[in-house]
Amino acid sequence: MKASKYLNKRDEIYNQYLDFNDNDRYKSKISKTHSFNLVSANFFNFLPEVDFDQHHNLFNEITLHNQLTHFEQIHKEALDYVTTENLSSETLKMLKEQPCVISSFHFGSYRLLNAFLTKNNVPYTAVCPKAILEKEGEMFKENLFSNKDAKFIELESPALGLKIIRELKNGRNVFLYFDGFRGALKGRTSDDEKIAFLNKEIFVKKGVAHLANVAKVPLITTIAYRKKIDDIRLHFFDPIMPSADKNKEEHAPEATKLAYERFSYFLKKYPGQWESWLYLHKQVESDEHLILTSKINNEILEKALAFNNKRYGIFKIAENSFLFDRFSYTTYPIDSELQEYLEKTTEDMNFHIKTKIKKHTLEELYCNEVLISV
Repeated sequence: MKASKYLNKRDEIYNQYLDFNDNDRYKSKISKTHSFNLVSANFFNFLPEVDFDQHHNLFNEITLHNQLTHFEQIHKEALDYVTTENLSSETLKMLKEQPCVISSFHFGSYRLLNAFLTKNNVPYTAVCPKAILEKEGEMFKENLFSNKDAKFIELESPALGLKIIRELKNGRNVFLYFDGFRGALKGRTSDDEKIAFLNKEIFVKKGVAHLANVAKVPLITTIAYRKKIDDIRLHFFDPIMPSADKNKEEHAPEATKLAYERFSYFLKKYPGQWESWLYLHKQVESDEHLILTSKINNEILEKALAFNNKRYGIFKIAENSFLFDRFSYTTYPIDSELQEYLEKTTEDMNFHIKTKIKKHTLEELYCNEVLISV
């Protein structure tokens, strides 16, 4: 009976997702949100091979996997649908008998890794932001730890690194995420490393790999991804062992790059399963550029012009309207009248925006590809 309730609720969540896929009203609604435009910009920059027409469904899919993750974390039945990949007996023995740094990404059903560790009697201490602990700490203790074995270190703690190393020295595994937490990415520090990732570069924290090497313990990275709704895979990458040959300045960046490189293979196959698309822009060096303006000739003025909604998005915050460049992550305030005119060019091919706005504004919009010939 319990299993059937789990399956019914899981399928209900999944069917809601299917209802929104390729739904024009849904697309129109989310297209005008700040969050969709940021996610779309990340797809535009990091996975340019993904067509813009797929961005709405992928945004919907991110929401789906987030809902499933939070549903599955409180239902132990979800582990019945998990298959491990590349988990050798040596790696499992390592997790059980010696301290390791265990790290993952916010991908697929990412919290099922914690449930798996608990089921297999692998003790661990979790590094977690204070806000999440205050909101979900009791749920973690009840569902993602063995009885009375819950231990946490607040991410914002003073001397965080020393506390993690102390846990490792005491023989306990430490679990944390490579890709950070949404609310905890507050700016760059000396701990950041710029790495090539997919089609762009990002700044990442290399502290996970650094701490494992300083403590001389293995770094074990995993991801939990969904091949299908009822087929969850828990993939273990080969452990990254501490290096005696390289100094800490060399080892941590190389290990971090390797972890992201391994992860990117799965991300390309299942792009809609990564929660961090919602905040990846915080790890990007923005590419702001000067607004170009030049005269446009009469031949262009005679053509029909439309809003370039593949490169640009429009959203509102309260009563304020903004134009967002997905290419450079740049936001420009615009008045409500211009917003209305730009949106009309995509809805009505007979609407001539050039008769509604001043010529210098038209030139600015055309030169920066906000308006394109159709």
